[in-house]
Amino acid sequence: MTEPIESALNSLSPIQRTTAEWGDGAALVLAGPGAGKTRVLTTRIAKLLDDTPDKKFRVLALTFTTKAANEMRERVEFLIPGVSERRTFIGTFHAFCTQILRQHGSHIGISPDFGIFGQKEDQEALLRDALQSEIEDGKDFSLTDICLLPSIRELRSRLVTPEKAYLKNGNQHQKAVYELYEQTLKTQNALDFEGLILESCRLLHQVPAVAARLRQTYPFWMIDEFQDTTPAQYFLLHYLSGGTFKNVFVVADDDQIIYQWAGASYQQILKFKKDYDPEFIQLVENHRCPPEIVTMANQLVGNNKQRSPERKPTLASRTTPLNAAIFTQFETDDLEKASIAQSIADLGEENWGKVAILGRTRHLLEPYLEALKACSVKASMSQRRDNFVSPHFVWLHALLDQAIRPTNRRLFEILTNAANRICKLELDPALLAVEADALGMNHYEHWANIAITSSSVLAQKLGEMANKLARSRITWKKIVDEAIPLLIENANGDEGLSDADEDLIAWNMILKEIRSETGGLPDLPDVVQGIALRSKEPPREPNTVVLMTIHTAKGLEFEYVYFIGLVEGEMPSWQSCRTGDDSREMEEERRNCFVAITRTQEKLHLSAAKSYKNRNKELSRFLKEMSIGDGDC
Repeated sequence: MTEPIESALNSLSPIQRTTAEWGDGAALVLAGPGAGKTRVLTTRIAKLLDDTPDKKFRVLALTFTTKAANEMRERVEFLIPGVSERRTFIGTFHAFCTQILRQHGSHIGISPDFGIFGQKEDQEALLRDALQSEIEDGKDFSLTDICLLPSIRELRSRLVTPEKAYLKNGNQHQKAVYELYEQTLKTQNALDFEGLILESCRLLHQVPAVAARLRQTYPFWMIDEFQDTTPAQYFLLHYLSGGTFKNVFVVADDDQIIYQWAGASYQQILKFKKDYDPEFIQLVENHRCPPEIVTMANQLVGNNKQRSPERKPTLASRTTPLNAAIFTQFETDDLEKASIAQSIADLGEENWGKVAILGRTRHLLEPYLEALKACSVKASMSQRRDNFVSPHFVWLHALLDQAIRPTNRRLFEILTNAANRICKLELDPALLAVEADALGMNHYEHWANIAITSSSVLAQKLGEMANKLARSRITWKKIVDEAIPLLIENANGDEGLSDADEDLIAWNMILKEIRSETGGLPDLPDVVQGIALRSKEPPREPNTVVLMTIHTAKGLEFEYVYFIGLVEGEMPSWQSCRTGDDSREMEEERRNCFVAITRTQEKLHLSAAKSYKNRNKELSRFLKEMSIGDGDC
């Protein structure tokens, strides 16, 4: 056993070590906040690999965010350098499905270089163009049928095909629009996020030999945050396991199910118990939060009924600090905002990067940016950024994507408009597309030829790069390395980082993650698909306070947490208040509150105001459940 792995095992508590050394068979590990589940998971992966140096099998570890996957991958690499890239897949469900479909999707007619339509606007544009074409052909459609897209996505997320949907609701028109959307995706050689799971399930169901091969390749499965699995993801596991494979090790916390709206449910944990008959393990020690907060969290979540009946209360492993939680009620939301901003300013700039302000919704958090700015405190709102911001990286991303999907008109429009902004051109993408069709050329090749003949030196260089990529997709790395310095030089940033500078940081992070996931230099489809699956948000600047919704903060931890807006109608939300005390919605809101307070390592500031936007509010019922009243805790 290597020294890093031995050291990692010795640093674990007895129950953590027993869990990390788990061998074959199904296991359900209930692990609350701060229980060290990531250490346990990564140590188990490293030990499995270290114990079998002469084997070629791979370990499969699935989680729900690329950030969590990256952290796990880095920890495993530290424990057993040079092995994890070759012998693991550590990534999200969607990333794993992307890999499955690239390698085996041809069995059901999916080309390995498919694009991914992850954004709502891309999917709407796809359906709009398809509807327009059908309308021009005299078919019984209308552009207002785009309003059916959310329902179609919901059906796809539940693995419901057009035929099944029609049998269930008898809506012939919805079936026709759904079929048109699905066929257009195929024509464009593309999948949406829902389609990655749906088509993987279809493949594994129709071609069980693929599932058998994957079980042979990956004899050990680990799933983090299992409580967040959707029914579709659970079906994916079912088809993968073939009803017989039981070597599945899952880590879950039924007190942190906060994605019911996306399909997460306590029922998935019950199904796993029934289908896999797992060994039940509990990691009950909280190594993160002060004891006072652990007590508050136990009191709060103990009011929920949708929990494992055998679950034990969380135990605090720490003894300090004392007086870790403070509650203050303000007269107005303006006073709450101003007081918290000043409190954070008083911490000193060296501590601002250790601070998070958490709120139930963005609308509560957004005013705090101005309040913090008024106190000269650097702050940023954390949010998933699905697209690059600068036209420079929008163009580069669109160029790579166009090389794979040269007939996609929306991509061509994005590429042309971004180049217009960069090079001060006025090219009409619709006119260029018509000209390209008449000439029998790919749209972006025609754009490249026009750009090369323009008066703009920058446009000429970008056009030459596009032509090189059109001739050979394997040159993508050389072209990107050539394009980025040119684009950054052209970007006119104001003080501090420009949008292009921020996009470059995000670009480099994404490419590093893709290389780690693929175990070497990725090919162009790997890059395009990997970019589509990841947020383009750059890392925070140092000494910056972060503002987050609870859903964004899940899985993170901070020394100082300010949890705002603890009033009825905000936390819990007014929707859950309408459904009643015993509703599943109220239980989820209680879990949201539980997640928020357990992000704390040192100090928790809870706050509420008597009025928000001049409307009187009652204190949150959750304060009483945590044994908190007016004034300090």
